Amino acid sequence: MNKLKDLKYDIDSPVKVSVAMIAYNVEKYIEEAIESVLNQRVDFRVELVIGEDCSTDNTLLIALTYQEKYPDIIKVLRPERNQGLTPNCIATINSCSGEYVALLDSDDFWTNDNKLNLQIDFLDKNETYAGSGHQSFKIYDDRPEINELFGALESKDYVLNDMITHRKFHTSSFVFRKSIWDKTGGIPSDISSNERALFPMVAIFGKIKYFKENMCVYRFSGFGLSSRIDYKELETDLNMLPWLKDIDASFPTAKFKSFLHLCIYTYGVSKIPFSSLLKHYTLFVWNSFAYFPKNMGDLKWGTIDFVKRLI
Repeated sequence: MNKLKDLKYDIDSPVKVSVAMIAYNVEKYIEEAIESVLNQRVDFRVELVIGEDCSTDNTLLIALTYQEKYPDIIKVLRPERNQGLTPNCIATINSCSGEYVALLDSDDFWTNDNKLNLQIDFLDKNETYAGSGHQSFKIYDDRPEINELFGALESKDYVLNDMITHRKFHTSSFVFRKSIWDKTGGIPSDISSNERALFPMVAIFGKIKYFKENMCVYRFSGFGLSSRIDYKELETDLNMLPWLKDIDASFPTAKFKSFLHLCIYTYGVSKIPFSSLLKHYTLFVWNSFAYFPKNMGDLKWGTIDFVKRLI
């Protein structure tokens, strides 16, 4: 099977997979990300849609150079002004024309040339599955001696309840059916954590297949959202609750609300004021009893973190 960069196909043939890559100030990493897409061994048409969000470094130049070299594969989106993470994500996926969308952060890269082939073959043969993820390898730019796996060691199926808590797999491993995005209209634009909306949205429509094979690198570079987001931005994630309820009237809102409140006071990089800390801790505890007694482990961990922030 040929690499994507060497594949010959009819330009009028439909796109099977769209790779959605959002990019902002990642000149050090984006070339490796793009090459990992071009090196995929496939027998179907793939497009790479790069949402370049008005970077102030050479990210755009690098992306345009690749577009010029592979015009039938790569499409670079160039907004007039910086959109921000979520609007850029929405615009990029909206521009995807494939039957499937594969996500790849521009500071990550895929490590298995058969990654797309494996996931797409499974989803083609199993129509009740809405998406697929896989194992990934975490590396740290500032701590190169540390590396570790991100997900479970065995292949398994995930369902909606698994997608409304801490991530089971990294975003850059995810492939999903584009028809789900089109049916729902995509994720809300007024949130901060794209995957926290996207994963449950997809899981409403079917199971998620997780492969134990390690097929991508998850890079902690200091450029990602987790390195700069604060509690006020995380509070916007509560806006996804009524949207998810509209998609599925039986959506477990209280359980997900508990998790979002936990994230608000534990994930932000800036110090959260006591009044906000107490509010979100209280709401985390209260809503967690929607899944009693399975909430006890979360309560223990969340309370320990809460106490640490009081000291």
